[in-house]
Amino acid sequence: MRGTSAVIATSALLALALSGCASNDEPTTAPGAATVASAVDLTGLDEGSATACTLAENAVLGKAGHDLDLESANEIITAGKTSKSSVITIASSVLEFSVRKAEAAAGNPDEQTLTAAVSTEILKFRTVCQDPKTVKAGIASPSTGGSGASSNPDEPVDRSVN
Repeated sequence: MRGTSAVIATSALLALALSGCASNDEPTTAPGAATVASAVDLTGLDEGSATACTLAENAVLGKAGHDLDLESANEIITAGKTSKSSVITIASSVLEFSVRKAEAAAGNPDEQTLTAAVSTEILKFRTVCQDPKTVKAGIASPSTGGSGASSNPDEPVDRSVN
């Protein structure tokens, strides 16, 4: 009983916190359509990162048919797995862990608590996306082989130890 009360209280607080975010005057788009959220700068992000961040933003704002639920979380995870940013792929893995726990608890007493945890992880995912410098820094640039390495694959390599 105590766990249910905590879930209800958490859900109520979460709803109150989000009601301010969701009451913007921006036009909405058709359900399922990806929208570029003004709160997240997607410039310079790879497609996977941009998609995952857009989905997280839409879920938090309740836009484009998304919400803080397992279905939206799974879509964020799928997009996040295609990201070139290690920051986004790590956030996707953390979100996926919460989703799998919630799915495994279906019908159990702690299902609501674990589903609420998924909502929290989506909020955290969106927070990661709101720092585009960090997301971009997590994108590995192509390696040139490091110093002393030759770009000529036919050149012999000295493997002796000095």
